[in-house]
Amino acid sequence: MSAASSGVDDQLAKLVSISSDDPLAPFVLRPGKEYVFSPDGLAVIGYRVRFGVAVVGGDPVGDRGSWAACVDEFVAQMKSRRKRIAVLAAGEEARELWVRYGLASVPIGRDVVVRPEQFNLVGRKFRNVRQAIQRTKNAGVTVETYLEANVPAEVLRSLRAIVADTGRDTERGFSMILGHAFDGSQPESLVVVARDAEGRILGSHRYLRAGPADLSLDVPVRVNDSPNGLDERLIAEAVDWARKNEIERLSLAFAPFPDLYSNARKNVTERTLAALAHAFDPLIKVERLYRYLRKFHAFDQQRFVILKWHQIIPVVLALLTLEFST
Repeated sequence: MSAASSGVDDQLAKLVSISSDDPLAPFVLRPGKEYVFSPDGLAVIGYRVRFGVAVVGGDPVGDRGSWAACVDEFVAQMKSRRKRIAVLAAGEEARELWVRYGLASVPIGRDVVVRPEQFNLVGRKFRNVRQAIQRTKNAGVTVETYLEANVPAEVLRSLRAIVADTGRDTERGFSMILGHAFDGSQPESLVVVARDAEGRILGSHRYLRAGPADLSLDVPVRVNDSPNGLDERLIAEAVDWARKNEIERLSLAFAPFPDLYSNARKNVTERTLAALAHAFDPLIKVERLYRYLRKFHAFDQQRFVILKWHQIIPVVLALLTLEFST
């Protein structure tokens, strides 16, 4: 099926609404994707074709009981179209569905998921986060929370201007950025807004709904001169809102290669891979993201790239151009 029409949009939104414990589910709605549904219509796979590779973003979305049939249908359709298959950021459960077809799996990182009822900033390990939040309070930063449908018009205008100035809405993120920020298309999403002491809007986080009890961070936006600690403050306020509104999981992002970037002792192979990752970081810019995310001590399930090894060159080209370009 080609890119979403109005009727397909409604069906996709319904499947996102019944998903659970899947931080990537809302991003199936990212514009430009094509779709394959399970025969019963209760699950869907979103993908794009690049260099002859059909790249799936995340797991099937919808009823987990229909995931296997959805993967079967997708594989059959791609074979009939003579497309190679790859998956970016497959979860632990879905990984097994692809491996049945002779595809290999390569671990690439972990979800970062805060559970509001269990999360607090007490203790030494959260000292850096507490200090970052306190800096914003000392600077007079205040925070407001809204559902997107209720964001005041003047706030929306300011946020859209920040998005336009910084280009954050079109930043990399085939698997974890929705785009179309603050356009009203996600009325139930949580929007957390920060202002400075003079009332100027400094930035915002938008958290997308997935099922009845999950939120996932979309693109964070902020002005270039925003104070240090702004993102930590916005996250803390979002967690507090989630706790009060019976949200069970709040996804912050995806942490790439945590074992490579960690300070744990490594063997020779791991040290070599870590050195390569560091060398290429100016291009892919993920080491700083890992350093930031680890402060929350919320690493969750592992994510994988799924591929056939003899197709690695076109697959890697497809993955890189989809994830790290607009």
